[in-house]
Order: sequence, then structure tokens, then C-alpha cells
Amino acid sequence: MAEHLASQPKESLQTWLQSIGAFLVYAATWGLLSVYGTYQSYYETTLLPGSSSNAISWVGTISVILLIMGGVLTGPIYDRGYVRELLLTGSILTIFGIMMTSLATKYWHILLAQGLCVGFGAGILSNPAITLINASFSGNRTLALGLATSGTSIAGIVYPIILSRLMPTVGFAWSTRILGFITLGELIIALAIMLPYTKRAERKTDEATSFSEIFLDKTAFKDPAFLALSVAFFFMWIGYWAVSFFIPTFGEYKVEANAIRSSDFLVISNAVSLGGRLLAVVTSNKFGVPETVPWFALASGALLLGWIGIESIPSFEAWIVLSSLFMSPLAVLCPSMLAHVSPSKDVIGRRMGIAFGFTSVGVLVGTPVASALINLQNASFWRMQVFIGTCMLCGSGCLMYVQREVAKRATKRTL
Repeated sequence: MAEHLASQPKESLQTWLQSIGAFLVYAATWGLLSVYGTYQSYYETTLLPGSSSNAISWVGTISVILLIMGGVLTGPIYDRGYVRELLLTGSILTIFGIMMTSLATKYWHILLAQGLCVGFGAGILSNPAITLINASFSGNRTLALGLATSGTSIAGIVYPIILSRLMPTVGFAWSTRILGFITLGELIIALAIMLPYTKRAERKTDEATSFSEIFLDKTAFKDPAFLALSVAFFFMWIGYWAVSFFIPTFGEYKVEANAIRSSDFLVISNAVSLGGRLLAVVTSNKFGVPETVPWFALASGALLLGWIGIESIPSFEAWIVLSSLFMSPLAVLCPSMLAHVSPSKDVIGRRMGIAFGFTSVGVLVGTPVASALINLQNASFWRMQVFIGTCMLCGSGCLMYVQREVAKRATKRTL
């Protein structure tokens, strides 16, 4: 895997530039999709009032699934050296999808442009960016991942403000186009930073050619720690994404905030998540990544269940602050966990693809089910909250098992 990077000393200026490039990529991919809750609220009330909440949530669900599932395809392709091609292709598809979304007037337009095109492009683009960080860093990997993934939070602050303020004045189409031009600028800078330090792929005649050899690491399915981590991803991301999708809807229907105030709830969430990512770096450096992640997941599960008791705007804002503080570290630490359950750097790309496959199934199952458990007519959200909270707690249990397995392996290596 290291051969995909141009020759450079470990954790040099060039490697930190890779982290800055990944920051911009995350802003343009995960950050863009993390504000789908703002779009969902607009679609429900204005653009697509005849479509059900469940149907509209499928657009965001599909985009997130494709974003995560991108790792299943791009991981093996990354391992074979096609980093530049992935970054360029993903950038083109993402921008094209955003611009086509601005022209959409019907549900199927939104589904194709925002759900499929943006989701697929973001998936192709984001996974190579984060895998480069895992390959380039060792001692400062968590800090580098924290810097890269904080792009999600920054975009999550800026994008909802842009949408909520511009939509009433310039309309949906131009608001989305402006968002597209901002994303284009981010990706141009990211590619300018990252491409010079990646090599062009060279095919090797002795490389594996069968599907299973190219796309799967067969040893992963015999590794109980890796399988438990993948199952943890499945459960945790059910709760993780449902929160970002339904915060604005909960704000409008349950605590009766106006549309702009409901969109601002997402801004609060993403702003606090910056502190959460810093907390992840500090705690993991002190106690270790495997020792830290289960407790953040456990606290997140408890907070999701505590969401049931929220009935006013002040209490909802306080809950958003706490939940964002404890859930956002999962986005930093979970990718880093893959390095702890991978025998070598050469299989991280494929193992990341397999683990993200489990994650995407969780999103596929979780978000539509969570949406179906909501009754907007009665402003009843408790069934959804119990569902996602329980799933997060199941994920924390799996992570505790992974932590014990990683500790056992570390003990054996020191003997």
C-alpha cells in the first residue's frame, strides 16, 4: 500500500498535506451528505409535499449507502494502485450530481442526482482519501484522522447556513448550485494537494485476477476481532446517521421550532462535533484507540435512549450538544480501529471495504426502519429513539469484545 505514495519520509510535510487534502475531501463528501436533514425538511414541506417522509429519507439513505459501499470497490482498487483515477472519477461524479440536483423538480430526479450520482461519486472519492491517511501515518494516525474527518464538521456548519439562508431568497436551484461551486473549489484544492504525491498505477503481471482475490481478504473472515468490529459498525451506524437525518424534523414537529431554527440545530451539532473530534484525539492518545471507542459508543447509546425525554427547545439543544460531543469521536476512531485488527498495511484497503460493507447494510436497514417508526401526525418519535439507541448499545458491546481481543494479541507479541 505504501507504494501508492510517492517516495517520502514518514509523517513529513507531504504526509500532513495529505491530511489537509483529506480534510477538504471529507468536507465535500461526508460533510455534504451530513446536511441531508436540511434537504429532507425542505423536500417534505416545499418541493415534494406529495411524497412520504419515508420515501424522501430513501434518497439520503441511498447516498450514504453508496458513500460507505464505495469502500467495497475502491479498497481493492486502491490496493492495486489506482489512487489518482479514483480521486478524479469521484470528484467529477460528485460535482455532476450536485449540479443535476439543482435542476430537479420531481422525486425521481432527486433520487437519481442526489441519491445515486452524488452518493456514488462521494464513495469513490472519500475512501481512498482516508485510506491514504491510514497508510501514511503511524504514531500520529489518530490526530491526522481527526484533522481529516473534521472536514465533515466544518462543512456541516457552513452548508446548512448557506441552504437555510439562501433558499428563501434565491430558491432551491441556485442555493444548490452555490453549494456545488463551493464543493468544486474544495475538490480542486484537494486534488492539487494530493495528486502530486501519488504515483500512477502500474499493472503487475503476477497480481491476483479472480474476483475473490481482488476484492476480498479471505483471512478477514477467519479473524473474530475483525468480524466483531464489522458487526459493531453495522449496529452503530444505524444510530449515527439516523440522528443527522431527523434532527431538523424532530425540531419542527416535536419541539415546534421554525424551519431556520430547525436547520440551525444541525449547525449546533456539527460545531460541537469539532470538540468531540478533539476529545477523541486526546483520550485515544492517553488511553489507546481500542480502549476508548467502546465507551464513546456506550455513552452515545445512553444519550440516544435519553432523547425520548426531550420535549422543549432548550432541552433539545442541550441534548444535541451532549450527543454530538460523544458520538462524533466514533467517526475519528472507528477507521483507526481497522489498523489495529489488520495484520499488515497491504490488506487495510480490502478490510476497510468489507467493514464498510457491513456499515452500509446497517444504514440500508436502519434509516428506513427508523423513519417508518416515526409518526409525524402525532409528533411521536419514541419508537425510533428506542430502536437506534438499542442498536448503538449493541455496537458498544461488540467493541468491548474487540478491545479484549486486541489486548490479547498485544500481550502475545510482547512475550
